[in-house]
Amino acid sequence: MQPFAGRKRRWGDRKDGFLVRNMDPMSKVVPYVMTTMSDSWVLFEDKIDITHTQDFIRDMRAKEIPGLTLYQVIFAAVVRTISQVPQINRFESNRRIYARNHIKMAMVVKKGMNLAGERTTIMPFFDPEDTLKDVVDKINGEMNKIDRTVSSVEEDENKTGFDALEVALSSIPNALMKFVFWLLKKLDKMGVLPRSLTDLSPFHTTAFITNMGSFGMDAVYHHIYEFGTLSIFGAIGNKEVAYEVQKDGSVRRRVYLHMKFVADERITDGYSYGVAFKHIKTYIGKPEKLLTPPAQVVEDVIDRPKKKKK
Repeated sequence: MQPFAGRKRRWGDRKDGFLVRNMDPMSKVVPYVMTTMSDSWVLFEDKIDITHTQDFIRDMRAKEIPGLTLYQVIFAAVVRTISQVPQINRFESNRRIYARNHIKMAMVVKKGMNLAGERTTIMPFFDPEDTLKDVVDKINGEMNKIDRTVSSVEEDENKTGFDALEVALSSIPNALMKFVFWLLKKLDKMGVLPRSLTDLSPFHTTAFITNMGSFGMDAVYHHIYEFGTLSIFGAIGNKEVAYEVQKDGSVRRRVYLHMKFVADERITDGYSYGVAFKHIKTYIGKPEKLLTPPAQVVEDVIDRPKKKKK
């Protein structure tokens, strides 16, 4: 079930999110101090022990989830974290903070792993109750729509919705392009950009995660965009093998994954981010926790408490 399912929109809410009405004074002021994404970036880096995770993935491939990848485990870890720390599924727009009414994540897919292969983007929607298998099925469902027999997005006769939008926008004459994007940004800030467009936009997602390690690079700090509502961008890098001396003098082989995140400081406080990243790290290191739905889904509290009648 999507976040805030059944909640009615009120004045000030958007099609893609509900206004957070219980912000403390500092949180209300911060968007006026930090007026752009580049003002409000917070950089976070961690090294995660995935020694057990790799064994788990091998076992799952042979049993319940054929083709399971570490990338999919990371997506599932973020989805599960949102179910426990929903504050990271917020966004800033027009100096206000909104709680997103869905979970949508983005990843880039190359139509061919070569220099000629063009990029496309998939954006699966998830539910807070999703298990690892649910996440894998939803990612694969979007991946299967991509035609890998052609390397050009424009020549693809079976374009995804995002590809069709991308081709349409790229065909606009340069003289009009600046005006079109000025208008789109204005409509977005006002919260009236059609949902049919934001659903196809990777700039209007909960999180964007890129796998730099898939082509031999280490993780980078990837910027988040001035356009749209994306609040978190994560990058996965190369794996690191380490041989560590234990207390008893034995040597143990460990495998670590490097991850870097860029997050919008305005959407919540540092404590919530800290708790969230600890959750992500735990779920990646112990992915068996993702095989069953969460025991409880935590709801984001965004309304002022009602005043007691005297």
